[in-house]
Amino acid sequence: MDLHLNPDGPHSDDYTRAVAAGLTECVRVLNHATLNPDAITYPATVHDVIGHLRTAVQGLDQLLPQLRAQLRRMHDSGRLDSVGGELTSENRVVATRWELNAARRRASALAEALRRAHNASSGLYLRDGGE
Repeated sequence: MDLHLNPDGPHSDDYTRAVAAGLTECVRVLNHATLNPDAITYPATVHDVIGHLRTAVQGLDQLLPQLRAQLRRMHDSGRLDSVGGELTSENRVVATRWELNAARRRASALAEALRRAHNASSGLYLRDGGE
């Protein structure tokens, strides 16, 4: 699938899944790229990547509560159900919402650590005249 990112949509379940999968693929590509010495030859690149990661992680502060709200909306519609196991759909929604809150707190801590790393890396340069 060709993924064209547009905050204005078109919004659909398929597009939302594709964007989430794209995020996964971006991290995978960065993981592979940063193994290669040619991928990062200047400290400014490290600084920029850290900054972009921080911005992405900060966005989770909005995304995770919105996922919680969507689950609550589906539950409140009376149409949400769950398959098998001991947990009812209500219990699964409560557990999912609880864990999304925990993830949000951890993401906030990660964003703060990335902010500090971004600030710390801002003065780095190569003596040979590179970035």
